Amino acid sequence: MILTIFSGIEVLFFLIGIITMLAIFALQFFHRQYKPDWKSWALLVSGFIILLFAIAWSVSSIQEGEPRAASMGMVFFGIPSLILLALGRRLMLKSGRK
Repeated sequence: MILTIFSGIEVLFFLIGIITMLAIFALQFFHRQYKPDWKSWALLVSGFIILLFAIAWSVSSIQEGEPRAASMGMVFFGIPSLILLALGRRLMLKSGRK
């Protein structure tokens, strides 16, 4: 009998934790290098939250056997999150270095 220690959902939450930690470190790095205003912070934080949601949506949809829902989740949630992250980064770089 094979004993499975981790199922798919535990691995999902572990990876989301790692991605969240990396996102916080990236935001801290950008905060030390640049002078972000409230608009860039709002765009970056909302972009990271929506990106985490898109990843969780897609992985859970694949685990449930719905690959179309996973791909549509990445289209409807993943692409807007990348756009928000790009706009937030652009506003932060536009504000200049400290």
